[in-house]
Amino acid sequence: MNPLEQRIKYKFRNSLLLAEALTHPSLGHETQRHHFDNQRLEFLGDAVLQLIFTEYLFDQFPRLQRGGN
Repeated sequence: MNPLEQRIKYKFRNSLLLAEALTHPSLGHETQRHHFDNQRLEFLGDAVLQLIFTEYLFDQFPRLQRGGN
């Protein structure tokens, strides 16, 4: 178990995915080597959040038209 998992008392199933999620794109620039980074997962997360908020707003304001009119 790595220090993060010990601290939060949670064992991640996929340590490579965890490393990807926690790796900022600047690491590749700093080390002059290509590393995976979290941009792919950030893109996916943004899409999921958009879906959640869109569904919430659609349900909360059934008569509101697109654009707020």
